[in-house]
Amino acid sequence: MDLVKLTFATAALVYATPAAAQAPDQAAAFATSYTAEAKADYADAIAPIKAIYTGTYEQNLRLGWLYFLAKNYTAAAAHYQKAVEQRPYALEPKFGLIKPLNALGQIEQMLSTYESILKIDPQNTQANYWTGVIYLNRKTYTQAAHYFERVVNLYPFDYDSTLSLAWSYLNIGKKAEARALYTKALLIRPGDAAATAGLKRLQ
Repeated sequence: MDLVKLTFATAALVYATPAAAQAPDQAAAFATSYTAEAKADYADAIAPIKAIYTGTYEQNLRLGWLYFLAKNYTAAAAHYQKAVEQRPYALEPKFGLIKPLNALGQIEQMLSTYESILKIDPQNTQANYWTGVIYLNRKTYTQAAHYFERVVNLYPFDYDSTLSLAWSYLNIGKKAEARALYTKALLIRPGDAAATAGLKRLQ
């Protein structure tokens, strides 16, 4: 019986040792990486993470950020995408993914990512605003207004969303609403050229 106990104890020690050793190694690797990042030595910041890389969420998130800083946008997007798949309900990897997608000009994928954020957090201000901007740039003003309305409802005195919603309303024929918003934009930023130009278009 004592032999059996010893055997199990030895086995437990063998299996526990790699996991126990990995945590300090990973902590040291991340610490070294942060120090290199602070010096803008992105290759040196990436190297220690790659050296202990096992594909964890934290490693993928970190590498996504570092590759983005190093302007390797394809690698950044790949690691952020892995992190998204590992934590499908987390917002941080999705917002991280937006950065390299934007740098790569992959607007459709950006839109899809923002929409996935809004499925989790429908009132997310950042996701609503930038989804509205994408639709505004496409001149699909009704859709743009839908997202800007959410932001303005949450932040009624925000200049950017107020002006963007005014422009959307102007282009879908909601002139009274557009006038009210342009007037508010001038209250936020007296003499603002964009708001003044919008009011002139309504005359």
